[in-house]
Amino acid sequence: MFDWLETILKKIRKMDGSIDKYKKDTVIQSLPSLAYVNRAKKLIEGGYLKEAENVLNSALNLPQEDALVYKYLGIVAEKTGRKSDAIVAYKKAAKINPHDKDIWRQLGFVLVSVNFAEEAAECFENANKITPLNTDVYTGWGMSLLKLKKLNEAHEKFVQASKIDKYNFMAMLLSAIVEIKTGQYDDAEMKLKFLASVSPNESNTYEYAHLKYLKEDFEGAIHYAKKALTYNSMMLPAYVLLGEIYYKLKDEKNSLAAYNQAFQKELINEELYREWGTALQVFEKYDEAQEKFQKVLDVSPNRMEAKSGMALCLAFRGEVDGAFEILNSLSEEDKKYYLAQKAFGFAEYHSGNFSKAVDYFKEILKTESYDSKILYYIAKSYLALDNEVLAKEYFEKSARENPSHIPTYLDYADFLISKGEYADCQRKLRKILRGNEDNTEILNKLFYVGYILVKENVCEYNVKETLAIADKIVSINSDDFKYPNEKNELSDMLNKL
Repeated sequence: MFDWLETILKKIRKMDGSIDKYKKDTVIQSLPSLAYVNRAKKLIEGGYLKEAENVLNSALNLPQEDALVYKYLGIVAEKTGRKSDAIVAYKKAAKINPHDKDIWRQLGFVLVSVNFAEEAAECFENANKITPLNTDVYTGWGMSLLKLKKLNEAHEKFVQASKIDKYNFMAMLLSAIVEIKTGQYDDAEMKLKFLASVSPNESNTYEYAHLKYLKEDFEGAIHYAKKALTYNSMMLPAYVLLGEIYYKLKDEKNSLAAYNQAFQKELINEELYREWGTALQVFEKYDEAQEKFQKVLDVSPNRMEAKSGMALCLAFRGEVDGAFEILNSLSEEDKKYYLAQKAFGFAEYHSGNFSKAVDYFKEILKTESYDSKILYYIAKSYLALDNEVLAKEYFEKSARENPSHIPTYLDYADFLISKGEYADCQRKLRKILRGNEDNTEILNKLFYVGYILVKENVCEYNVKETLAIADKIVSINSDDFKYPNEKNELSDMLNKL
């Protein structure tokens, strides 16, 4: 009969326990402060941030300090871009009520955004102690650990966040980024491929493009970088990535166009100028490259990449003393980096110190084996040192690595001609001629080699073929043709056949 009464009493006892816990874990809010906070919340939701801040500041005059007032002052400060004020407000709130998980969480995210990573990690740890297994807390915690370069710990937090909420795509993206940093490309690709399909946006698509680039799938990288720009045409990293991909592919036009597009959209920072300068240097536009590196140095005078790039430009322009002055100002640690080593190598080369240049160049090849320009200059250095065997070896390597590098083939041709290896020279010149059919410098060398071979083996076909090369040069620009006497000799020879 009295079962119902017993049930009610049990509920009351349970409620009493909950109330005791609430009193213990939180600060009881007075009605006046709650009224201010509720009014401010409505104003924040409506976008009336200044009005909300005024209401909350009024609440500060109340006798009892309220953590919620400071919490919402922090929210307003954050929304208006005043992160320092937000941090002060959140810290005040956390001091008054250290049992509010959301205060620690919000404070943690602001601290991460201003690179106070260690303090941020402590905030997320505090939040986790209050309410464990929160996906946002684990995500923020991972972000702070990532900033601290604690990659394994960060990855663990991101994975945990994803387990708690499989729709936490941010945590999944960040775990993929860590996997890229640690060389786990296949694991990262599974995640990024999934994100690019189910949650296509600029960040997911860009990171997938970046991974494709690292895996040397340049076609895929270009596709996804361009796709990222369809989501956000103002995404600077995508333009920079495209510029870098294209200069790796030796595509000068598209590489420089990508950087210029970013510039036209006023997406200007150190990274743009640094990478733009690097591309211009690769394409041997040293004056323009120097200008871009100077833009970086105006902001960051000690930036190693820009200083090395500037030194490299000066070396190629013959200003060797200026190049060495910059390079010698680098720290001993910075001098070990690839870019600095490259600049030192070319400065030594243009100073005529070919042995030293070779030493620098070979050190570079330990990490940058693809750099055909380095191979080319090693060949030229050995040629200057009268080491013909090694000169030929490195001309071959350079031509193989970059079959479209005209200077390699032209200098190699001169070397082969000097050694009387005319047939091999002809094969090399015909190869580089493909795609460069109107290059009169190549055509002139090809004509001369053909002329020598005709004299060794006279036949009508060879004579006609060689004369056709001469005619093509004349049709392009008669002033460019260097062998009129040899042409006349071949014409006379043809008439006698």
